[in-house]
Amino acid sequence: MMKNKISAILNLKEEDSKLLPLTEKRSISSLPFGCRYRLIDFPFTSLHSAAINSAAFFIAGNGRSLHDHIRSGYSWGLDSSIGGGLFPHTETAIREAVEMGKAGQINSFYHDQIHYVIRSKSEYVVMMGTKMLCNIDIKALLRYHQEKKADVTVVYKNMVQSSCNKSEDETYLLFEGQATDRVTNLVSFDKLESSINKAPVNMDIAIMTSKKFIELATQAGKGKLKSETMLLFKDHLDEINVVGYEYTGYLKNINSIQSYFEANMDMLNEKNYNALLTREDSIITKVKNGAPTFYSKDAKVKNAQFASDCLIEGEVKNSLIFRKVTIAKDAKINHSIVMQGSQIGSGSSLEYVILDKGVKIGEGVHLKGTANNIKVIKKNTVVEPERGVKV
Repeated sequence: MMKNKISAILNLKEEDSKLLPLTEKRSISSLPFGCRYRLIDFPFTSLHSAAINSAAFFIAGNGRSLHDHIRSGYSWGLDSSIGGGLFPHTETAIREAVEMGKAGQINSFYHDQIHYVIRSKSEYVVMMGTKMLCNIDIKALLRYHQEKKADVTVVYKNMVQSSCNKSEDETYLLFEGQATDRVTNLVSFDKLESSINKAPVNMDIAIMTSKKFIELATQAGKGKLKSETMLLFKDHLDEINVVGYEYTGYLKNINSIQSYFEANMDMLNEKNYNALLTREDSIITKVKNGAPTFYSKDAKVKNAQFASDCLIEGEVKNSLIFRKVTIAKDAKINHSIVMQGSQIGSGSSLEYVILDKGVKIGEGVHLKGTANNIKVIKKNTVVEPERGVKV
């Protein structure tokens, strides 16, 4: 694929209040996942697989955690000095709030996107986020878009209604008829007919020509629309040809602690693991060298994943353990996520718990959540025995 044929815009201004405290000092895009990844790795890998070397991302806050992970974008081929590059736009929430009262001008969110697309000299623009965890083939998406001669192509996944998230931030596509892929509306879950067995979940991924993007973004900017991908064309569905592209791989909407926990646990299932992490091209992340994890003769492990540089002397089941974690003798970890640099004291137990980075659990501490109420311990917290919730 010719370089710069497609440019990418990543809207990382994603609602994260239901992911607190994990998103207290990081965006959804920089959330750790699957022992060694960050959520931003997934859209970046899709860009790399499609030979896209130019991307702009927009984030509400300062994005320090995200910048620390992606640096120049070298790992994903986004550090090109010839027609490409990685272009960050931070603190967009502050600027947008200031500009909302000013009439007659395009707000900076859309102005910066338009400026980026013009400078990229690309023929097409793909728009993505990170909360929809997936492994999308952008080359196949582009081919479909061209074959359908569409103005905009939006990605969706058919999911059984009973398995849908049904949250406020999740939308679904309505089509012109059963035998067509033309999109006529985007609706909330309560607007879907109960007779429909599978609901087409909107994945907040769209592709269009740069010309069409500039046209729609200009209208959205003048209309002071919220900075959301689908709002670019939602009000123009009667005027332009918007078609749906069905994605059939793994998908999880990371919009709450519960969904984040479930997505990580899904990786303990070989089918889900292969569908997300090894589909065509393996997921690329920033390389971190380390020693192999050491398991003592007393360690007991069942259905668990481990990153490097760990010391395991206790029992670990149905859990994901990130880098540089120490689990002392007689400690028991079950259905839990333990992030980088955490230490679990002797005789302690965790069940349905998420430990953020650098948490220290003292000896004999017992923390227990439930499958539907995950207990989360904030980054760098020290939990002594008297603070523990005894089983």
